[in-house]
Amino acid sequence: MPLEEPSPYEILGVPPTASAREILLAVGPAMRAGRYTRVEVQEAAALLRNPDKRLELDLQQPLPPEPVDRAAGLLAPALADPLLVVERPQPPPAASFLALHRAELAADFAEPAPSGTAPEPPVPARFAADLSVLPQIEVPE
Repeated sequence: MPLEEPSPYEILGVPPTASAREILLAVGPAMRAGRYTRVEVQEAAALLRNPDKRLELDLQQPLPPEPVDRAAGLLAPALADPLLVVERPQPPPAASFLALHRAELAADFAEPAPSGTAPEPPVPARFAADLSVLPQIEVPE
């Protein structure tokens, strides 16, 4: 059993450019061939004789691919240039990754220094707090 049903053109054995006369002449040989039932042949002929339904059928059929004889000539300029080559630097040896990782791990789990032992760094004068940045507040008496 075919997966898709045949087109009316296949049933009658006529090309898509067939005239109404060619369609009528193809009905008899299609019935004698016996590949399709009488009902299928008659429905195919009726569909192809109706201009509106035939146009609808023709619009639904995919177009065959156009032959491309000059494909190699068209692609030759693009294929002549080498593809983009990106040079990547060599990665460092794996041992350096492990040492870096272990050093970071040790720093992450080290005990913090006790507070108050290291003095805080001085704040630059331009960032010091003064009254110029605060809004005026009236204090009720």
